[in-house]
Amino acid sequence: MTRTSLQRLLKLIGVVLVALAIVAFAVWRSLSYVRGPLIVVIEPSNGSMINERSVMIKGHIERATNLLLNGNKTNIDEQGQFSEVAIIFPGINLITLKAEDQFGRSVEDRLTLIGSVGNNIATSTSLVR
Repeated sequence: MTRTSLQRLLKLIGVVLVALAIVAFAVWRSLSYVRGPLIVVIEPSNGSMINERSVMIKGHIERATNLLLNGNKTNIDEQGQFSEVAIIFPGINLITLKAEDQFGRSVEDRLTLIGSVGNNIATSTSLVR
């Protein structure tokens, strides 16, 4: 093998390695877009008993541009964090969170919270006279 052919071979190997690095980086960056949006509710946990008239719902979203809480747009910061107050009624309360990404894909998360404000939960024994 001559010196010229060795130089060509090394240049070819260098170009191939750079091309592979670019392709690997592009695939790695695009995987988050393939997975779609994600909602993580930090508090309250699903099925929690709430003793107040309202509750602060906190969490964060990933790979999403919009967040709706029971159909109302919710503010999110640059890191994807959100916190929103929800009114809690006595009994079972269903809270729906819907995140949408820039491609129109969406994901929903539902919380079931049990309101016991002032112990006003109607039970079968309290309804019988």
